[in-house]
Amino acid sequence: MLKRFIKHIYMNWHRRHIEYHIKKFKEFNLIFQNNDTVKLSTTVPGVYKFILSYNSDKKLNLRLLEMGFVPGVKLRVIKNTGKKGSIILRIKGSKIVLSNKITDKILVERK
Repeated sequence: MLKRFIKHIYMNWHRRHIEYHIKKFKEFNLIFQNNDTVKLSTTVPGVYKFILSYNSDKKLNLRLLEMGFVPGVKLRVIKNTGKKGSIILRIKGSKIVLSNKITDKILVERK
């Protein structure tokens, strides 16, 4: 009984935490776009700052948030394999491979 109650409290907190960060994503708008802002799919190897995910559904935003994509976080593009390939990047100490379809929906800023 106690175990189920604790799980319920944790799941409620986790849901509110995720909703808060998704709301932050939506509040971030494209006014921050300048000459240094590009789609992640068009980047070359180097260090970038994550700005926002746009034109994506709630499920993708949630997944990106769980992987560590929060506004302002630094990420390093290790390899971009081109238009039909994928991008290998390092974020918060983890290597992640994302498809070009997903990276078309992510804006980053050159550091």
